[in-house]
Amino acid sequence: MTIALDTNVLVHLLVSSSRDHARSAAWLDAASGPFATTQTNVAEFLRLVTHPRVFEQPLSLGEAVALLARFIDEFDVGVLHESDLWWRALVELSLPLRGNDIFDARIALCLRHHGVGSICTFDAGFAKFDFLDLVTP
Repeated sequence: MTIALDTNVLVHLLVSSSRDHARSAAWLDAASGPFATTQTNVAEFLRLVTHPRVFEQPLSLGEAVALLARFIDEFDVGVLHESDLWWRALVELSLPLRGNDIFDARIALCLRHHGVGSICTFDAGFAKFDFLDLVTP
């Protein structure tokens, strides 16, 4: 069964100075794939690791892209494309979504669209999506 990797897990896996790097790396070593992530997670990852307010020494965009590409290639992580009408499916969730919830819902809907039922994340907010099982490193 495919396990999706959320943005926060990608950051902790790939940035060795992050507080949960060791924990995330140990989980990855013990986990069996296949793994996937979404285009939204990729964009969020790139935004975070290049942001000077998030990291004292942020990566350049080129460094961030190269780091993520090596990881995706090494672990054969599928990058899932969302439905063109993902935004219409938001109302079908029948959840009181607002603000940052929209990004989590976008990720969740992409995973559902591709039949991925598990997400590895530190974000307990994904529990609101009853079609996803949460895995915490």
